[in-house]
Parts: sequence; C-alpha cells; structure tokens
Amino acid sequence: MLPMEWIFFLPWLLFGLLGVLIVAGVPIAMALILTAAGIIVLDPRLTFWVMFQRMYNGMDSFVLLAVPLFLLAGNLMNAARITDRLITLCMLLVGHFKGALAHVNVMVSMLFAGVSGSSTADSAGVGTVLIPAMKREGYPAHFAVAVTAASSVMGIIIPPSINMIVWGALTNTSIAGLFLGGILPGIMIGVAQLALNLVYVRRYQVPVRPRASFGELLRSGKDGMMAAGIPVVIIGGITLGIVTPTEAAMIAVLYALALGFIVYRELRFRDVLDASTATVRLCSLSLFSLVGAAIFGYLISFYQIPPKLMDGVNISDPVVLLLIMTAVMLVIGTFMDSLPAMAIMAPIFQPLAMQAGIHPVQFGVIGVMALGLGLITPPYGLCLMISAKIGGIPLLKALGTTMLYLAIMLAVILLLILYPQLILAIPELLVPDFV
Repeated sequence: MLPMEWIFFLPWLLFGLLGVLIVAGVPIAMALILTAAGIIVLDPRLTFWVMFQRMYNGMDSFVLLAVPLFLLAGNLMNAARITDRLITLCMLLVGHFKGALAHVNVMVSMLFAGVSGSSTADSAGVGTVLIPAMKREGYPAHFAVAVTAASSVMGIIIPPSINMIVWGALTNTSIAGLFLGGILPGIMIGVAQLALNLVYVRRYQVPVRPRASFGELLRSGKDGMMAAGIPVVIIGGITLGIVTPTEAAMIAVLYALALGFIVYRELRFRDVLDASTATVRLCSLSLFSLVGAAIFGYLISFYQIPPKLMDGVNISDPVVLLLIMTAVMLVIGTFMDSLPAMAIMAPIFQPLAMQAGIHPVQFGVIGVMALGLGLITPPYGLCLMISAKIGGIPLLKALGTTMLYLAIMLAVILLLILYPQLILAIPELLVPDFV
C-alpha cells in the first residue's frame, strides 16, 4: 500500500498501467482487471471485496441479456440461409445496375444489421457468400473485402444494435431513443456507400444482369421480406413499450428459429448447437471485457476523474467538444473492441457532454459510431480482418480502398455533429415525452 500522501498519483497510474498492459499484448479484459487489482492493492481505502462486488454488478443487468440473444439470432439466420434469401432479393432489385454485387453487399448489410445487431456477424455471414461471388465476377479481391468490411459497420448503427444496448445500460440513456436515433445515420451511411460504389465500379468490367420481372420480385420478396420484417417488429415493440430490448431479442431468436425450421426448413438441430456455440465464444469475450470495465469505471468515478477533467476543460461550444471527443474515441477504437472502449470512455465523456448541453441520444449515437469505426481500422480492425481472411488476401492490401469508405463515414459523423436533428428527429416524432 502507498502512504496516504502518495494517493494523488493513483489516477495517473490507473491509465498508465492500462496502457502498458495493452501495448504488451495483454487481452483487454485481463488488462482492465489486472490494472484495477494493482490500484486496489496500492490504495489503503479500497479492498478486493469492492472489486468483486463491482465486477458482479457489471454483469447483473437484464438489459445485457439482449447481447447474446441478438448474436444468436444473427448466427441462426446464417445457419438457416436467410442471408442467402436477402441477397437474392437485393440482387433482383439492383442487379440491372453496374456493380450490382457491390450494391447488394451494402443493401444486405443494412437488412442484416436490423436483425443481428452485430457487425462481426454481418461481415462473417455476408462476406462468406458475397466475397467469393464478387471475385468470380471480376471484382478485385481488395475491393470485395473493403466494401464488405465497411458495410458491416452498419451492424452497430442500424437498430437493433448491441453496442447501443450496452451504451444505454452504461449511461442510463433511453435505448429506444438510441435505436430510433440510429435509423437515419445508418441509412445515410448506406446511401453514401452505394454512391461510392457507383463511382468505384466504373473501372471494372463486371456483368450487368437484365432487369428482374415483377413476378420474380414478388416471389423473392415473399421470402426476403419475412426476414426483413424482424427489425420492424423489434423496433416497433420497443418504441411502443410492448417489450423490453431483452424481450425483443428473444423474439428475434424465436422468429429466426421459426423461419429456419418451419418456413424455409433449412435449419437442423446440429445447426442450432453450432450457432449457440459460436455465440457463446463471441459473446464471452465481449461480456468478460465489460466485467473488467465495470471495476475500471468504478475507479474512474472513485477518483473523481470526470469532475477533474471538467475543471481543466472549459469548452462550452457543443460542436467543438463533440469534435474533440469523437477524435479521441476514433483513436481509442483503433486499439480495442468497442464494448470495453465505451465502458471506459462513456463515464468520462458523458458528464462533459451533458455540461455542454449535448443531448444524450446524439452523444450516444455519435459515440457508438466513432468507436465502431475501429472495426475497419488496424491494428484492431476485426471486421476488416474477418473479410480479408475470407477474401484470401493480406489485410494491408485492402486497407487503401477501405479508407475511402472510412472517409465517407467520417463525413456522415461530421454532419451528425453539425446537425443534431439528423439523429433526434425520429425519436422526437415517435417516442412519447422524448426530451
């Protein structure tokens, strides 16, 4: 233990030790727990009972049960080949345009995002089908990988979003408000990516299909719209107060099971077991990080770091403050997964945002987006790594093209900072007593 007169060094040591452990390659979850344990050993005012209690409280949340359930719904959709039906529907809609598969990639990601809430499930599920198909039709591998990775980021923006559920649980922000606030930004990113596709594919000799007939659209639409209807049920139920996010996630799982077993008859019990196993593996990593972040966030509050930052930062202009905080979160997101990153950053930045008069839903949507862009930026870049592995190319080969998509997503974030109503308009319209 340190003498009491040395206690004031501990807040600096808190972040310094975490940085050292991350640079040393220690997994994020263990780095958070080891850092907290080290600080507790040094501070005579704290005991390990506090650590155990806070770690338990970090997981003792009904809302967080939605995370594994939405992941399971996405994995069941992949196993039941519902993703293939969404691809077929989108291909009939835009197949007569040049670069159709690139457009389908973006459109399917938008639809898939409305079910799984996970960007990694999107990049794996959609990429496994579309990246090989794009390569066969003459698209360069780096372009196929880049558009798949970039479009999968919409999984954390378009509701239901696992990241928004966690953000809402961490900051006591309305999850219904966050979901509705993410609709227009998600559409804006999708439209911007489609526009970039139109410009980019001009240089490639890729096939253009004949326009689909009304009958073909009707037959495929029946299958595709049954899957695409899940987000309508989920968002509608949460917004109207009929179900909680966790209950909505359970509905998504049951809906995916019904489509797989009864409607499409593509799902087997072995597929359910495999999907459940994959869900546990992926979810355990993220939620274990939240356990570590819970005690880390407690120490941030215990040492009154946010008030100290407020004393040192006197920025009253919400636009300037949002630009600074977004830049910091963009950098943090390149080094760690967005869930533990937001568990660390949200308690620090939320009081600053509130003091500057920034609406918590606007701040939440922008924060989730900024941290989520780390999914396509090395050294973390998980979605880019997954897509590059599927495409069979080194990650760096696709990095240049991916940065073009990153640039247009940054432009969308800038618009959201300058014009808050792009986020707040839909929640204000649909959520009663939205303030």
